[in-house]
Amino acid sequence: MKVALITLLIVLSSVIAAEKHEATQPIEAQEGGKAPLQYRTNPPTNLENDTLTCKRLDGNFSDLNSYIYSRRLGQEHPQPPMEQYRNRTRLVLEDLRKGIVTLEIFPVHSSDSGRYKCFIRKQNITFNFTIVDAEPTKHPNVWGIVIPIVLGLGLVLVVIFRWNVIKPWLSNIVRRRRDKEESSEKETLKTQEAERDEQALQWSSQKRGAGGRQRIPSVGTGGGSDDR
Repeated sequence: MKVALITLLIVLSSVIAAEKHEATQPIEAQEGGKAPLQYRTNPPTNLENDTLTCKRLDGNFSDLNSYIYSRRLGQEHPQPPMEQYRNRTRLVLEDLRKGIVTLEIFPVHSSDSGRYKCFIRKQNITFNFTIVDAEPTKHPNVWGIVIPIVLGLGLVLVVIFRWNVIKPWLSNIVRRRRDKEESSEKETLKTQEAERDEQALQWSSQKRGAGGRQRIPSVGTGGGSDDR
């Protein structure tokens, strides 16, 4: 389920006799969770038999069709609530005797964003609240963490339980690699020996050729003995 935080920004403005009191109380609730909207009278006054009405102020709602909750002389919903709030609101009755109005909306929907007004008739108290959407909570990618761990554990278990099969296979790979390296080294040595032999042969040929050029044959200038 898509998780979204709903910030309930409650702007409470009350009128008791000639005085007006304002307070702001932000409330956060997850979509699908519970949103308690609360107002406390000062001094605490028993509200058990008072008339309480709560309405949605924004949207295309008429005055008679904008109720989300109502209570009169101990009876709930004398005014039928809007369809979208039916069976989603609850007044905490035990708080009324303490002078506390606690109206719960649950489960919270994103469409609950808007402006509301509640009125306690006998006490002449009006308090307004506004529900606004908050930024959704960003959760870490759990699967991106879990999947690599599971795969790693699975690989470890395979190695442990199939070691008798894996070990010869790994040994064969290592042996082939070693043989290939040894073969490559031998080929390199043969090539180097062949190059040395060829260089030695060339040097020997050059030496013999140089020795032959140094021998100069003797040629007679007188043409033999002098017979007189």
